Amino acid sequence: MGQLLQQEIFKFRHQRLAWLAPVILVLLMGGLAATAHGASIDDQKFDISSAYGGFQWLTILMIVIGASCVTMEFEYGTIKQLAIQANHRWTIFVGKYVLVLGYSVLLHVVAVLTTLLLKFSGGRSLSWQTVYLYHQALLVNLVTNAVFDMYGGVLIIGLVFLLASCSHNSAAAIAIGVGVCFMGEGVSSLLLQSFKSLLPVMKWNPFNMFFLQEEYGNPSYQQNVTHLTIQQLSVGNLLWALFFVGVGAVIFSRRRI
Repeated sequence: MGQLLQQEIFKFRHQRLAWLAPVILVLLMGGLAATAHGASIDDQKFDISSAYGGFQWLTILMIVIGASCVTMEFEYGTIKQLAIQANHRWTIFVGKYVLVLGYSVLLHVVAVLTTLLLKFSGGRSLSWQTVYLYHQALLVNLVTNAVFDMYGGVLIIGLVFLLASCSHNSAAAIAIGVGVCFMGEGVSSLLLQSFKSLLPVMKWNPFNMFFLQEEYGNPSYQQNVTHLTIQQLSVGNLLWALFFVGVGAVIFSRRRI
């Protein structure tokens, strides 16, 4: 596993997208910060705690990177060489998953550091000690948001890897991944509203877990949307992530090369 992971890191470092993603993220965050000068204090607090939209853009970037990481092996035929080197093909899948999770952590660090820099130009009227959600300082809200978003990424990346292991090209995997991850929340809300008698069971559907980071930023979601506490959403995220990675690894192992 260690040798495979080193090999994946080497390949990943030579991908253009790996170097472009942080640049794209910073530019998008900077664009939002540039338009937030005239915003109200509450809007400024929200923008800063959400990393100027950086966490939402991160989700899209990780879907693109995760899907490409899996499908490119089949598109270019390099999976044959990897399959020869690995005793079990599922270790290739898990190694890629760990790599993308590590890269997600790196991008979240970039998002937080960029927010620190942008705040001086976009939110000078606010102090990092300004009390915001949960009676916590604004800086604590930002870091906590980043942690929840990283944790939620464990599920989203697992789902994208599962979809990519079933797909024949990266474009299809990316399109399906973006559609599922961004429409899934709406599907979950619709299910919970339509089948209220099944609420105790339906609230544990995987799409409902996507609300983890959003519920932290919007506490009212617990009563009105998810019907789960943040702790319950955290547990659900982990369990569904393990399920998706497990199923994806099996499909990846049995796929024809």
